[in-house]
Amino acid sequence: MSQRIDNIINKLKTESEESIAQALDRIEQLAELTDEEKIRLCPSLTQLFYRDHLGMAEMISLANRAEKQITRFGAVVLPFLIQELVNADAESCARLGRIIALNSTKAVAPLLEAWDRNKDDKYALINLTQALAYFRVPEILKALPQILEAAKSDNHQLRSNALDAMGKLAIRIDTDLFDERLRLEMFDTAFERLSDTRSLVRMHAARALGKMLERNFLSAGQKKKLHKAYSVILGKDENYDWDDAYIVRHEAKLYLPLIKTRPAPLARYDQSFRILSKRELCPDTYHYVVEAPLIARTLQAGQFVIIRPHEHSERIPLSICGWDSEKGQIEVIIMSAGKTTIEINRMEVGECFTDIVGPLGERSHVRYYRGTCVVIGGGFGTGAIIPTARDLKKLGSRVIGIVGARTRDLLIMVDELKKVCDEVMITTNDGSAGIRGFVTDALKQIIENEPRVSHVLAIGPVPMMQAVCELTRPTGIETMVSLNAIMVDGTGMCGACRVSVGGETKFACFHGPDFDGHKVDFDQLIKRQKMFVAEEQQALEAL
Repeated sequence: MSQRIDNIINKLKTESEESIAQALDRIEQLAELTDEEKIRLCPSLTQLFYRDHLGMAEMISLANRAEKQITRFGAVVLPFLIQELVNADAESCARLGRIIALNSTKAVAPLLEAWDRNKDDKYALINLTQALAYFRVPEILKALPQILEAAKSDNHQLRSNALDAMGKLAIRIDTDLFDERLRLEMFDTAFERLSDTRSLVRMHAARALGKMLERNFLSAGQKKKLHKAYSVILGKDENYDWDDAYIVRHEAKLYLPLIKTRPAPLARYDQSFRILSKRELCPDTYHYVVEAPLIARTLQAGQFVIIRPHEHSERIPLSICGWDSEKGQIEVIIMSAGKTTIEINRMEVGECFTDIVGPLGERSHVRYYRGTCVVIGGGFGTGAIIPTARDLKKLGSRVIGIVGARTRDLLIMVDELKKVCDEVMITTNDGSAGIRGFVTDALKQIIENEPRVSHVLAIGPVPMMQAVCELTRPTGIETMVSLNAIMVDGTGMCGACRVSVGGETKFACFHGPDFDGHKVDFDQLIKRQKMFVAEEQQALEAL
């Protein structure tokens, strides 16, 4: 009997996914396991939770199977699981918490005993609080005093987890089991945390109160008080500024409609992101004017926004081609290239984007130049060069624009560019308009004919920007390019848009999007741009 368990444990300890799978197969085949065998197997199974699963779908599957097996073992392994929980990392804590909670009423007393043993260890209490949030039995209400006390801790992570647990238990446990005193204390504790210095704590406080609201926990007076608080968070009260954390505003916006009251006035900080106008520039490419007063108020040339057309879509970065700060409008050009841009171009005037974040990135490299400035746009990049050209012209610089396209029918925003440039040259690959050739052919003519070219800005496809940089490199003309790297959050936190500039890693969303083109590693950029080609194709096919 002992030998079979030893063999399984030895297989679980290996680095081989095949051996681990065989060990799990063997455990599943064993009809009966003694309590001693369960206790011996448990440490080896939980070690699968701590493996590095990043990008390893098979290891995640094996860890899921291990979690199911430990759940089968029942209460006999609770002492080990709770001790393991106290020291676990966040991901393993979630797994251990789920297993412990499935032991239902048998696990409540041991968890509270563990709380008393570790009451001075904030890290242990953070994990214990997370486990408490998974319970669905009334007996867990015995832990509410500890949860309420944790919500007042000087450790922000413990406060956050306690509020999260409070909200989840309000949803999972029958409302009638919470007496009036307990409801009042839960409300007061969460409400006090709405003014916490940590945005994550405020978010969980707003969410916990929202869940209490959902389950009809609150009295009429509490609802009125919460309505006022949510309105303040969203900037609907003229006496207060809004909460500067989006995650907090999101919760307030989600739950505020549940409070039946007179319609609130439009918030100072509300933006509808409504499409005010839409016009086709060329096949599958459209110019939009969108209502976004807060963004329009602070935009500068070269900056961009990230748009999410609907709640379930990805977030995509878009260059700005113009704005009106007085009217509160921004202008973007969107070419149907992938699933999300196609979805956007199916929208009509009057519809609203779910959200737009911005302005993001740094302002373009703009100053007065004694020599000529050349701004070059390829495809949708033509719109993006207009704000910078306008600013250069205002400062007194001579500005020449170049617009390139494969054929006449694909030229866009030429008339708009002419309004902010001294001269505009057109190039088409087939010669159907302007110079036959590429934007670099027009740039060569300008360099040859102008007394001095001091500055070049190129925005468009990566090969075009690279070709411009190679042309200006021998002469040392200052050349800036706007890098359209893959982005996720747009604030420099995720690192998805990292590019190599002058041998240093930069984030296109935070340090850019404009960079010195002579220092950009274009080969690396091109490789990174191709990272998700297969996934993009799958999304298109699904659409």
